Amino acid sequence: MTPNSPSCKAMTGVISSKPSTGRTAMRSKFKKEKEFKKEKADHAFHLHAKKSLGQNFLRDANVVEKIASSINTLFSEKEQKYVHEIGPGSGALTLPLLQKNIKITALEKDERSVQGLNETLAKDYKEQFQVVQTDILKWDPSEDRSLSLEQKCICVGNLPYYITSDILFWFCKYYKFYTHGIFMVQNEVADRLQAKPGTKDYGRLSVRIQLFFEVKKLFVVPAKCFVPQPKVDSAIVLLSPKSFSFPTQEEDNAFSSFTTVLFSARRKMLRRALHAQLQQLEEKNPGKMSEFWQLASSLGISEETRPDVLSPSTILAMHKFFYSK
Repeated sequence: MTPNSPSCKAMTGVISSKPSTGRTAMRSKFKKEKEFKKEKADHAFHLHAKKSLGQNFLRDANVVEKIASSINTLFSEKEQKYVHEIGPGSGALTLPLLQKNIKITALEKDERSVQGLNETLAKDYKEQFQVVQTDILKWDPSEDRSLSLEQKCICVGNLPYYITSDILFWFCKYYKFYTHGIFMVQNEVADRLQAKPGTKDYGRLSVRIQLFFEVKKLFVVPAKCFVPQPKVDSAIVLLSPKSFSFPTQEEDNAFSSFTTVLFSARRKMLRRALHAQLQQLEEKNPGKMSEFWQLASSLGISEETRPDVLSPSTILAMHKFFYSK
């Protein structure tokens, strides 16, 4: 579900200080602007997709219901039914979630969507729904005062193709606020998220996501289910947080840099991929290079091993060796 897809866009509502103008005024306003028009019941309003925002709207009602049901089943009986929806768009997914008595805070960048949601779902579901106009990559979940490390929610969204990785890295940063994440991504991205070491899809994103989350691809969504129709299929993925975390943001950044170095030379031998880092370490601490290869041997790897066959846990152990020195 991309921030720009109808599925994602339907999940949120907007808080507005402006007085209500009523349904009649709303419809005439939308018609006048030619930006919105009344659509079938499973959408709050019609929204033209913006190519610059990577928008592809989900139009298949069966798929929307399948996603909404998958989200709803994740809540326990004692847990608050609360969702952060990234990029609700025209509310295709938002509406069925609201109908399942799920409270939603929508996070939307597109001003047109914010306006439309304020004029529709925010009025119809005043106690359940609010919209925050923001760039998700700049938003901190701690800004939501109803959320805490003890009182968490589920994060969902139809992620725009061009910033999918950025949003997933954002989710890694703030995962402690969430019990789960359910996202619509390109099918090939879903394969990368759960890829095994040594496969063509395995890479830096695979390593980071698998350290932080249990990953499960729930189902594939064909390209024909979207308007405009993309060139590739999408998939719904479920990310369930593990207990893992880095002690500091500094170490997190260092790990990110380390994996970038490794996978920029993914098909080279390890001694070549880490040549500069090992030389620098040896200059500062003579004998440390030998110590590193002893560690590598204990992990079952050699100087000839290629980075793309290393497991996330092995890469983490290697990173900690460099970081601690």
